[in-house]
Amino acid sequence: SLRAMASLPLEEHVFLVESFELIQQFGKQFQDKLCGVDMCREQEHGCQHSCVSTPGSFYCECNPGYRLNVDGKTCSPIDACADGRHGCQHQCVSARGSYSCRCRAGYYLNQDKRSCTMIDYCSFGNHSCQHECVSIPNGHYCRCRSGFTLQPDSRSCRATDLCNGVDHGCEFKCVSMEGSYRCVCPEGQQLQADGKACSKCGAGHVDLVMVIDGSKSVRPQNFELVKQFVNRIVDLLEVSPHGTRVGLVQYSSRVRTEFPL
Repeated sequence: SLRAMASLPLEEHVFLVESFELIQQFGKQFQDKLCGVDMCREQEHGCQHSCVSTPGSFYCECNPGYRLNVDGKTCSPIDACADGRHGCQHQCVSARGSYSCRCRAGYYLNQDKRSCTMIDYCSFGNHSCQHECVSIPNGHYCRCRSGFTLQPDSRSCRATDLCNGVDHGCEFKCVSMEGSYRCVCPEGQQLQADGKACSKCGAGHVDLVMVIDGSKSVRPQNFELVKQFVNRIVDLLEVSPHGTRVGLVQYSSRVRTEFPL
């Protein structure tokens, strides 16, 4: 009956758990199935520059300075600088089919007309930094060695625990490292691109109906394992009217919808 209802291929959508004790191990595999598939990784996309996944499909994108050709996969340069062969270290400026190189503020163009050299403000000898002086365009700043924090005078340094000494912004937990820190998330949640926030598995927007056996033959202790499994799956999903929707059906001598999608 399960195979008649399931999506193809059956080996990816129908699973047999041999005992109630193994149902928690199955939860992680079930979670991965719900979280969506990166189509750019699953197949040969043929994009010349970059591939962008969408639910159930993908499309190609070109790097800045290029345009996507009519074949939807290859890219063509928009101007003389876009082909990447100009050799400018900083900036390439197009002009009537040709180009010239230009340096960012605080740098000067070398005699080869392509490379740039930054003005070394630290070499002036007036920085008074306790640890290190770092030159930047149009100035400099003081930097402390790993495991130290720059003090309000912007020159002296003091050893510190960064998780306690700064507003790390971690949503769940901050872990100190030598001279740095990183944010971690609780089990089942993922660290976002900002390196601070955590989120549940929200890539796969599906309508998920769970059908569970509520007959006496299951026995109360096994039924508790089933409920824990259901809770674990639902807790990992972003449930909303426009995202993933969840329903539950229980059956024994009759079938009862506990709650709809």
